[in-house]
Amino acid sequence: MKNYFTYLKFPTLLLIALLISCSDTNTIQFSKTDYSGQWPFSVDKVEVYCAGYKEIYCKTEQGRIYPLNGSAKSAAENNPEIGKIEEIWLDNPDFEGTKIPYIGFIEEGLKLCENK
Repeated sequence: MKNYFTYLKFPTLLLIALLISCSDTNTIQFSKTDYSGQWPFSVDKVEVYCAGYKEIYCKTEQGRIYPLNGSAKSAAENNPEIGKIEEIWLDNPDFEGTKIPYIGFIEEGLKLCENK
Protein backbone atom coordinates (compact mmCIF):
# COMPACT_ATOMS: atom_id res chain seq x y z
CA MET A 1 0.00 0.00 0.00
CA LYS A 2 2.93 2.32 0.71
CA ASN A 3 4.11 2.21 -2.93
CA TYR A 4 0.60 3.04 -4.15
CA PHE A 5 0.57 6.30 -2.18
CA THR A 6 4.06 7.15 -3.36
CA TYR A 7 2.89 6.97 -6.98
CA LEU A 8 -0.14 9.13 -6.22
CA LYS A 9 1.99 11.78 -4.54
CA PHE A 10 4.38 12.24 -7.49
CA PRO A 11 1.90 13.78 -9.99
CA THR A 12 0.50 16.01 -7.27
CA LEU A 13 3.96 17.19 -6.24
CA LEU A 14 4.91 17.79 -9.88
CA LEU A 15 1.81 19.90 -10.43
CA ILE A 16 2.49 21.92 -7.26
CA ALA A 17 6.09 22.48 -8.36
CA LEU A 18 4.88 23.65 -11.78
CA LEU A 19 2.40 26.07 -10.28
CA ILE A 20 4.98 27.47 -7.87
CA SER A 21 7.54 27.75 -10.67
CA CYS A 22 5.03 29.55 -12.84
CA SER A 23 4.20 32.11 -10.17
CA ASP A 24 7.80 32.66 -9.04
CA THR A 25 9.37 33.07 -12.46
CA ASN A 26 9.04 35.39 -15.35
CA THR A 27 6.62 34.50 -18.07
CA ILE A 28 6.15 35.64 -21.62
CA GLN A 29 2.69 36.33 -22.98
CA PHE A 30 1.94 35.62 -26.64
CA SER A 31 -1.28 36.38 -28.46
CA LYS A 32 -2.44 35.40 -31.91
CA THR A 33 -3.26 39.00 -32.83
CA ASP A 34 0.19 40.31 -31.87
CA TYR A 35 2.28 37.40 -33.14
CA SER A 36 4.19 38.23 -36.32
CA GLY A 37 4.62 34.66 -37.58
CA GLN A 38 2.20 31.85 -38.35
CA TRP A 39 0.28 31.12 -35.12
CA PRO A 40 0.70 27.42 -34.22
CA PHE A 41 -2.05 26.95 -31.64
CA SER A 42 -5.84 26.63 -31.63
CA VAL A 43 -6.06 29.00 -28.63
CA ASP A 44 -5.66 32.77 -29.00
CA LYS A 45 -3.20 33.36 -26.15
CA VAL A 46 -0.49 31.42 -24.32
CA GLU A 47 1.80 32.20 -21.42
CA VAL A 48 5.22 30.56 -21.76
CA TYR A 49 7.40 29.79 -18.76
CA CYS A 50 10.39 27.75 -17.60
CA ALA A 51 10.16 25.22 -14.78
CA GLY A 52 12.49 22.59 -13.36
CA TYR A 53 15.59 22.08 -15.43
CA LYS A 54 14.87 23.89 -18.70
CA GLU A 55 11.36 22.51 -19.01
CA ILE A 56 9.32 24.86 -21.18
CA TYR A 57 5.54 24.93 -20.74
CA CYS A 58 2.70 27.05 -22.01
CA LYS A 59 -0.48 27.87 -20.19
CA THR A 60 -3.69 28.83 -21.95
CA GLU A 61 -6.24 31.41 -20.83
CA GLN A 62 -8.39 28.49 -19.69
CA GLY A 63 -5.60 27.44 -17.30
CA ARG A 64 -4.59 24.28 -19.16
CA ILE A 65 -0.83 23.59 -19.17
CA TYR A 66 1.03 22.00 -22.09
CA PRO A 67 4.70 20.95 -22.37
CA LEU A 68 6.58 22.46 -25.30
CA ASN A 69 10.04 20.88 -25.27
CA GLY A 70 11.31 17.36 -24.74
CA SER A 71 12.33 17.96 -21.12
CA ALA A 72 8.85 19.18 -20.23
CA LYS A 73 7.17 16.36 -22.15
CA SER A 74 9.23 13.79 -20.25
CA ALA A 75 8.56 15.40 -16.87
CA ALA A 76 4.81 15.63 -17.54
CA GLU A 77 4.40 12.23 -19.18
CA ASN A 78 2.40 10.59 -16.37
CA ASN A 79 0.67 13.70 -15.07
CA PRO A 80 -3.01 13.86 -16.11
CA GLU A 81 -3.14 17.54 -15.08
CA ILE A 82 -0.87 18.47 -17.99
CA GLY A 83 -2.24 18.16 -21.51
CA LYS A 84 -0.58 16.94 -24.68
CA ILE A 85 0.51 19.78 -26.97
CA GLU A 86 -1.11 17.95 -29.88
CA GLU A 87 -4.49 18.96 -28.38
CA ILE A 88 -3.89 22.59 -29.43
CA TRP A 89 -1.16 22.30 -32.08
CA LEU A 90 -2.41 23.28 -35.54
CA ASP A 91 -1.73 21.56 -38.85
CA ASN A 92 0.41 23.48 -41.31
CA PRO A 93 -1.81 24.50 -44.24
CA ASP A 94 1.25 25.02 -46.45
CA PHE A 95 2.71 21.53 -46.05
CA GLU A 96 0.28 18.65 -45.80
CA GLY A 97 0.99 16.21 -42.98
CA THR A 98 3.06 18.67 -40.92
CA LYS A 99 2.36 21.00 -38.01
CA ILE A 100 3.09 24.72 -37.71
CA PRO A 101 6.47 25.02 -35.94
CA TYR A 102 6.54 26.57 -32.46
CA ILE A 103 10.32 26.56 -31.91
CA GLY A 104 10.28 30.32 -31.28
CA PHE A 105 8.15 29.78 -28.18
CA ILE A 106 10.67 27.25 -26.87
CA GLU A 107 13.59 29.60 -27.58
CA GLU A 108 11.92 32.41 -25.66
CA GLY A 109 11.16 30.03 -22.80
CA LEU A 110 14.78 28.93 -22.64
CA LYS A 111 15.81 32.57 -22.23
CA LEU A 112 13.63 32.63 -19.13
CA CYS A 113 15.50 29.59 -17.79
CA GLU A 114 18.76 31.54 -18.02
CA ASN A 115 17.28 34.29 -15.87
CA LYS A 116 16.19 31.97 -13.03
